[in-house]
Amino acid sequence: MKKLLLIFLLLVFIFPVYGEIIHNIKPIEDKLLINSSIILRSDEKLDYWKLKLILPKNTEIIELRDEIGRINYNFSDNKLEFKTNRKKAKIRIVNLTFKKDLKEEYGFKIAELSLFGFKNDTTILISPHFQYFFAPDANVEYGEKIKAKKTGAMYIRIIFGGKKESKHYFTNSNLNLSLPEKYYWIPEGITGLKVPVKFGIVSLSGDEYNITLEKWSSGTYDNGIIFIREEEDMKDKIATIMHETTHGINSFALDWDKTNISWFDEGVACYVTAVVYRMLNKTRPQIFGKDVRWRKGGTTYILKSNLKPEDLFNYYRKGENWVSYWYPAKYKDEYRREFGYAYSELFIREYLKENGSALHKVYQNLLKINKSVENEIERNGIILHFLGKKFKPCYSLNLDKIKNCTDDLNEMSFEVPIREGKEINYEIEVPELPKTEDNSFALQRFFDRIIEFFSKLISGLFKQ
Repeated sequence: MKKLLLIFLLLVFIFPVYGEIIHNIKPIEDKLLINSSIILRSDEKLDYWKLKLILPKNTEIIELRDEIGRINYNFSDNKLEFKTNRKKAKIRIVNLTFKKDLKEEYGFKIAELSLFGFKNDTTILISPHFQYFFAPDANVEYGEKIKAKKTGAMYIRIIFGGKKESKHYFTNSNLNLSLPEKYYWIPEGITGLKVPVKFGIVSLSGDEYNITLEKWSSGTYDNGIIFIREEEDMKDKIATIMHETTHGINSFALDWDKTNISWFDEGVACYVTAVVYRMLNKTRPQIFGKDVRWRKGGTTYILKSNLKPEDLFNYYRKGENWVSYWYPAKYKDEYRREFGYAYSELFIREYLKENGSALHKVYQNLLKINKSVENEIERNGIILHFLGKKFKPCYSLNLDKIKNCTDDLNEMSFEVPIREGKEINYEIEVPELPKTEDNSFALQRFFDRIIEFFSKLISGLFKQ
């Protein structure tokens, strides 16, 4: 009987609880200041709340308080532990103010941090407008103020600065930004998306690029920054920037994809590159096709094909499927890396051959996914379902049929919808902080006596 009474008494104090969080951030010189309002709710009145929060690394706490006043806390190894001041209420509000250093790289200021949130409750972030702001898995409203909303903790990446900026880019290099701006409509038109951020461009010397990034690449997109090689000629720079811009646009549509698989992302980016080179009137190697020959004056020039139809035929003949799980850095051998690029581009060419805007609906569907996907099979299944097509471009076990197909796709005309697209943007309402309840001193004293009574009673039961 005493045990049943003890269980009942313990259950009395177990109530459903909820917690919403509103983070307000702003840059101050070389710091990012974060003011977090934690709205705590319970179905029944509670005397106090005891919380443990994980803060970003190298955080400095400025103040922690609730409606009663300052709160004592313990902070170690990025873990903040505290108990609110006592006040019997269904709603409590805690305000935490902390700051974190902004990194400075390539002349840009960068903030990258995870902001705490409760697993099944809403987290909202409010920030001033930054040139680049990215919050994966969150709904984001872009404007003079940026607002982001999701369930649970929220990761954000912010980049701003640069001596020069244009409508879609910012940089500290000597690059004339009007040149990439002239061709920005191509990745925008092919994907059907308008992303409301600007991308940073960093130009590195060959040696610096090789040390910092992959030696084999001509450009790299990395979390809001496009890296290019300083020594490339202008046509190659423009094509590279458009290729990497496509990766930047794709990062918004594929923010749910936690795998490394790259065939869709690289396929679309390589297709954009092909379109840009065609517009720049620069001849490029065919993919799984023929060598290109032309004469200029008395000289015959030969541009070797990027892989042959026989390579594709052998891939199908052996029943291979490794490109479905391919990403460039996965393979050290150049053949598999280049095969993956060519195969992915061939697939997108085949998909867009009859309808240049066919990817628009695919991208709209990709934007609707609101869960993280880590399983490779599930990831491929989602994308291929939206595409409605098997990932087998020019598939045949007959070499002549493969040759005819790759010839058609190498010589296809490119249809790009001009300046179409949907803005990636959501309307987010920020809740007002609720009014907290006032409690009389007599009520608080009565509650304290009740707590004391039950504490003594439970203690006595344990002794018995």
